[in-house]
Amino acid sequence: MNEHVEFSVKAEEDLYLTGSENTIRRVTAETNYSCLMLKTQRFSSLFRHYAKYHGLRKDDLEYYFVNLLENEDTPESVQLQRGDTIMVRKRRKPELPEPAADDEEFFKDMRELLADEEHMDCVFQVHASPANPGKDGDDKSGNEMDTSSIDEPNMIEIRAHKCILTARADYFKALFRTNNNNPKKESAKPGTTFKESALCACQVEQIFTAEHVHYVLEFVYTNRIADLRSISTDDLLLLLHLADKWLLRDLKKLVEHELIREHISVHTVARLYGATEDFHANRLSQSCIDFIMNNLRQLAGNSDFEEEMKNYPHLCIPVLKAAADLIPNQHNSHHGHHHGPQHKKQRTDHHASASSAAGTPSSATAAAAGQHSSSPVPDLDT
Repeated sequence: MNEHVEFSVKAEEDLYLTGSENTIRRVTAETNYSCLMLKTQRFSSLFRHYAKYHGLRKDDLEYYFVNLLENEDTPESVQLQRGDTIMVRKRRKPELPEPAADDEEFFKDMRELLADEEHMDCVFQVHASPANPGKDGDDKSGNEMDTSSIDEPNMIEIRAHKCILTARADYFKALFRTNNNNPKKESAKPGTTFKESALCACQVEQIFTAEHVHYVLEFVYTNRIADLRSISTDDLLLLLHLADKWLLRDLKKLVEHELIREHISVHTVARLYGATEDFHANRLSQSCIDFIMNNLRQLAGNSDFEEEMKNYPHLCIPVLKAAADLIPNQHNSHHGHHHGPQHKKQRTDHHASASSAAGTPSSATAAAAGQHSSSPVPDLDT
């Protein structure tokens, strides 16, 4: 009834015990290991026994006979006979399924859509000669620009798809909203739409160039800007301004990340820090403060930094607070000195513990294992 089967387990490849500090070869490829099992015994016993005997982790190995062996399989269920060989190897990582869609194909299609003007139904009107922006992005006079009196010949038209713009940004959804979609809706009142909705046109402030608008549209269509690394600091700040104006939150994150990663320096940090308030860039603001704290000596005598910060005197308060956090708390230091250092808690029963340890016999003795022609596999499942 309790019939046994004798077989071999052969290493298909070198088997290693790997860790973060070292890698040790435990079994050389083609090494045979003889085993003896009950025909009805589950292979989970073999998996544990083989790994433990060779000093390997069970979960690092996998075994196959005709097919991969599972924990519930037995020599009888897989038709294992006397003298057969089971192969063992490092566990293979499962193959990843093919992606459901190719992102690159999607980006390629969206770029082609952006270049195809056949079905475009709205335009961005951009000045051919951008104005030199003031501190807050206004025109040279310091007054907010009036775009209603722009001469049409001086404008560049950039076409786009209104449906994509409205799907990607609430700003454009509001800009091109009409009340004709649902005339029965009670909230629909005449005169509540913008003129851009009727004209299907968006006039861009003179401080922005056609290139800036193209960058925004590339992001709106493809969720990326291919040449982001090549854009200058000034253009990135204008792009940040435009993203803030058009409520493109993800574009703001992208531009802030690029400014933090590549553009913060002793010469630019004051200008970037000042822009964070104008364009509500909180991530960039914190990074600028951190940079200032780490480079105080270089910035303290930098005239450009001082001149730039004069435009934003109230932004010095967060810097002062950050600097104050670096100063040790003098009250606590004095308080600790007055009462003296706090002593560590004394150990109790030290001698009793030591004497107890000294009188305890060692449990680390091991008997030498003899060599057998076949190693019986213990049935660890019972």
